[in-house]
Amino acid sequence: MKNSGFTLIEFVLVLLLLLILSVVAVPKFTFVQSARINAAARTIASDIRYAQSLAISTGKKHGVVFEATPNQYYIYKETSSNIIKKPVSSDKFVIKLSDDFPNAVIDSDYKDIFDYLGAPATGGTFSISNNGSSPSKKISVLANTGMVQIN
Repeated sequence: MKNSGFTLIEFVLVLLLLLILSVVAVPKFTFVQSARINAAARTIASDIRYAQSLAISTGKKHGVVFEATPNQYYIYKETSSNIIKKPVSSDKFVIKLSDDFPNAVIDSDYKDIFDYLGAPATGGTFSISNNGSSPSKKISVLANTGMVQIN
């Protein structure tokens, strides 16, 4: 008669293998989430700079509006109801973060407008995160200069 089942050594080896796999997989998952938030932050900063450059090149005020509730932002000309069109397509320049960056969330509302010199009316800071948790990035528009920073 043959006994069936696992020996203690086999059980320990399987647990050890699972431990090794989890140690390797968890940092990669964290790295991927961090890379997505970094990419979203760079894209957002670039779009803010685009609004600023439009204000300088056209001599007309352009602004950005970030809305936490629908998790989107848009660029407008002179008034927030006058959303500009994307440079490549005729679509309105409205970016829904969930479409391009899954799990990226705008944590607070932010609105600013740039004058013909590229200076913001107020400047300010807002954050984006991975569904409200870590990792997160702060995006700042400095008052007076309009410099856009990612922290």
